[in-house]
Amino acid sequence: MKVVVTGGSGLAGSAVLWHLLDTGYDVLSVDRRPPPHPIAEFRLVDCEDLGQVYGASHGADAIVHLAAIPRPIHHTPDQVFGANIMATFNIFEAAAALQIPRVVYVSSMSVLGLPFSYQPIRLAYLPIDEAHPKAPQDAYALSKTLGEDIALAFVRRMAGALSVVSLRFPWIHSPATFKSVLTPLWDDPAGGATNLWAYIDTRDVARACRLALEADISGHEAFYISARNTFMKTDSASLAQTYYPQAKARSGLAGNQSLFDTSKARRALGYEPHYCWEDYEWI
Repeated sequence: MKVVVTGGSGLAGSAVLWHLLDTGYDVLSVDRRPPPHPIAEFRLVDCEDLGQVYGASHGADAIVHLAAIPRPIHHTPDQVFGANIMATFNIFEAAAALQIPRVVYVSSMSVLGLPFSYQPIRLAYLPIDEAHPKAPQDAYALSKTLGEDIALAFVRRMAGALSVVSLRFPWIHSPATFKSVLTPLWDDPAGGATNLWAYIDTRDVARACRLALEADISGHEAFYISARNTFMKTDSASLAQTYYPQAKARSGLAGNQSLFDTSKARRALGYEPHYCWEDYEWI
């Protein structure tokens, strides 16, 4: 099975490449920048250019679409929205034209409106599941929300010939980036509140993408995917009560349990998180 991975030069993309190669896939990595350490066959591709996407996708059996501007911080809103939406549209246009039957779209927990909202987000309940209302405000969150709408539109267009799995990831980290970026927030819970203190290890990102490639799914399905715990040592119930007191508690939160309910992914994809920061060697 030949899989095109867009954004393969990034932190998450490189983990996806390693995992797919290790599990027997034929992989082509595409990105606007070369990888720092080549892992798989690579092609320099700007996903905002439909012709380049056609060329890279020809002969593929599936696409894992990670390429995106990952946060609305170092780019203007129009750059973030334009780049992410155009790249996503082009991926699905190429999949439709080339009869590629499966696309895994890397979406984001940002469809909730977090963490870059201009106004505070009021959560209806915790833990969050796929039924929770989406409420994007910023360019990045809007691009991910509309990216899922684009996926659904192409599923309708292809009338059964295309299936799409959208994976809503939280903050993606390796053990090294967790240590440098997230451990300082152990003493600053307010600093992680807009991310719901959620994270996922890059290796679990990779596994989730592979499971999404292999799942028996028709149409379009979206899933929240996260680690089993938050990146905090503080009890999740205490954090929720302090920072999201209006959110109704749907079930008991034990210890530092994740504020995302991944049971749908467990049922449909077979996803179980394998990695958490409490097992990292430097703890």
